[in-house]
Amino acid sequence: MPDTVTVYLPLNTWVHIQAYTNALFDQQVTITQENGTVTVLTGSGEHDAPMPNGNFGITTPNQSSSQLGYRVTVQVQSSQGSGQYQPSQVFSGSCGVMYYSLVLVVSEDYVDNDWNDAVVQFTWWTPPQFRNVADLHKG
Repeated sequence: MPDTVTVYLPLNTWVHIQAYTNALFDQQVTITQENGTVTVLTGSGEHDAPMPNGNFGITTPNQSSSQLGYRVTVQVQSSQGSGQYQPSQVFSGSCGVMYYSLVLVVSEDYVDNDWNDAVVQFTWWTPPQFRNVADLHKG
């Protein structure tokens, strides 16, 4: 498994990003947006411990170099107390319920194979197409 995963987000959309840890070892998440913006988050803790500064939003631009959407890469590394970071394995998946969407990135730092050491979630809501206001007043 690779240590980096690429996710594609919808264009012109506000996306909420949250990062958590479920490991006693330090986890370092690097989120790199297509426009070059890099966010590095480091933290540790169990039970979906929020990573410091790991709760923020971005608004994606109107266009992308990819037809799949706005490209964001997520890399995860861990340090098992030595101060030296080693690549973690990462995997992503997505789902949608009605107009709400989620892309989830999970990682494994090679210690216990639980695939929850660092977790990054991208969520957004895509509103339904608006009805024609004139149609609402017909009766």
